[in-house]
Amino acid sequence: MTRTPRLHWISILLGLLVLMSVVSLHAYAAVKPEAVPHEGERNELPAGTLALAFHGGPDPKWTPRTLDRLRDAGIRATFYVTGAQVTRHPDVARRVVAEGHRIGLDGFRTEGDLGDPLNLALAQAALADALGVHTSLVGAPEEVDSGDREHQDIGTLVRMSLQEGKGVVRLHDDGSIGGDIARELAKQPGYRFVLVSDAPSVEASGSERFTGAVTAWSQRNGGVVLVLFGTAIGIAALLGLLRTLMQLGLAHTDRRLRREQEPPPWFAPPVSVIVPAYNEALNIAATVRSIAANNHLADVEVIVVDDGSSDGTGDLAEELDLPGLTVIRQANQGKPAALNAGVRAARHDVLVLVDGDTIFEPETVGQLVQPFADEEVAAVSGNAKVGNRQGILGRWQHLEYCAGSNLDRQILHALRCIPTVPGAVGAFRRAALTDVGGVSEDTLAEDTDLTMAVTRAGWRVAYRPEARAWTEAPVTVRGLFRQRYRWSYGTFQAMWKHRGALVEKGPMGRFGLLYLLAFHLLLPLLAPVMDLLVLYGFLVADAPLGLVVWTVFLLIQTASAGYALRLDGESLKPLWAYPLQQVVYRQLMYVVVIQSLITALHGTQLRWMSVQRTGKLADAPGPGTVAVP
Repeated sequence: MTRTPRLHWISILLGLLVLMSVVSLHAYAAVKPEAVPHEGERNELPAGTLALAFHGGPDPKWTPRTLDRLRDAGIRATFYVTGAQVTRHPDVARRVVAEGHRIGLDGFRTEGDLGDPLNLALAQAALADALGVHTSLVGAPEEVDSGDREHQDIGTLVRMSLQEGKGVVRLHDDGSIGGDIARELAKQPGYRFVLVSDAPSVEASGSERFTGAVTAWSQRNGGVVLVLFGTAIGIAALLGLLRTLMQLGLAHTDRRLRREQEPPPWFAPPVSVIVPAYNEALNIAATVRSIAANNHLADVEVIVVDDGSSDGTGDLAEELDLPGLTVIRQANQGKPAALNAGVRAARHDVLVLVDGDTIFEPETVGQLVQPFADEEVAAVSGNAKVGNRQGILGRWQHLEYCAGSNLDRQILHALRCIPTVPGAVGAFRRAALTDVGGVSEDTLAEDTDLTMAVTRAGWRVAYRPEARAWTEAPVTVRGLFRQRYRWSYGTFQAMWKHRGALVEKGPMGRFGLLYLLAFHLLLPLLAPVMDLLVLYGFLVADAPLGLVVWTVFLLIQTASAGYALRLDGESLKPLWAYPLQQVVYRQLMYVVVIQSLITALHGTQLRWMSVQRTGKLADAPGPGTVAVP
């Protein structure tokens, strides 16, 4: 048994963590809370001694001006900076230190922003990144307010600064006239200027430097990430809207044209049904009996290919002792080899390929072969339905089949570019299989690979929704993930293998591959961004509008799913589970696509992953319970 590579889970989780951290730090740095004056301990300085403390910088416009005034006056001062401003203007902070002034911290985002330990940690990290130091000057001591925020008259400001004749004078470095006040104070006789503290800054630790680098990058580039997020959401929204319009338009048109066309004479060629089976003991008897019970008007032979089963699958099939049944045994070589073995042994030219966990309705074989009356048709996809749809997981998969796979096939049938004839219920013309060299072993999605090859060879592929078959869906989240992971990875392999179709004139390149690329790769990759940004806006950025937009999209998708159920002749009762499916199940499918892509990018060769069977197909709704409109 192959374990899901943990490296890929780690890649996904780290990627999500980094993205959310970047945008959260960006938002945290961008929002400036109201300044809170710091009330520290009073610095007792001798009479006639002043320490100038500048707050609010560094500022690219005003700090250099202040530094010029201090240099002209021969005064060294203490600059209580904010971490966010240091990150924005590290060169100015470096000049402050280079000219002999002392650096202290006022917080991360604004003055007095020290109530939260996180603010202090981020502020120290900003200093570590820009200056490589850690300061012990955190929050200014009690100060004499120069009044530079309320007054502009220099004489008044100087008198207010000297009202006690000593102490730390509070000045501002964010556009006020603090530098001019300092210059005038230097002219007053009898005063000596000192630093708030002679304690030097110490070298920052490696962890502080690393945290500072990450914080600084997030602060500087978070806006870009948000723009990319917004662009991704826009593309995802357009793709989602486009897919909905195609579903409402092409699927409805395809069904309407089917109804309006005069039904051709019933086509009844002899058929060979090939059932590749590996450890299908729980389902093989029900599968073969359902095929043998068909009401097709011509000969139907059933070939079960036991591909090295260890649970007696072949023996159970033989024990049925049904007329027209042949059991072929071979060492385990994989599903493509089993299919090819069955094709070689088949007597007829119309070949129905069926998974060993599928139940046919009595008319399925007859319905499935009807499109072969057209000599251009090489393959026909049937209508696969979830048989074990009990429980929430079964309902979600039922909705996925109806509102996803089957609706997609109706759209792509209208465009004549169906990329996948599912292994659960499909038929091929022998000449087409010979034309493409049989079933290939190159990918894990042999059905998609084969269908694309047949289409590129110039044949048509049709969809017959009346040819219904019931298949067993996974009953555990782990089993579901393994199955969808294999499907997704195999589909990407097939897309890459047949990428040459993009430069060909056939429908697979013009529509089929582009449809898969847009709606089965790009949309699942971009759609989670919308969910992430909704959480970001709701929890971090105080922007609930994203939740409203997301809810509107959910309502549109739910309506589309209801339309798909109606087209497929299904009850609308399971629709209540659809919103929850979009919140929970959809995220799992996103992870499947993302991990499949990461697997491919890592160059990992994924092996076949079987899904545990339960043998509960007997509980399927069964023939005659679904009336196709």
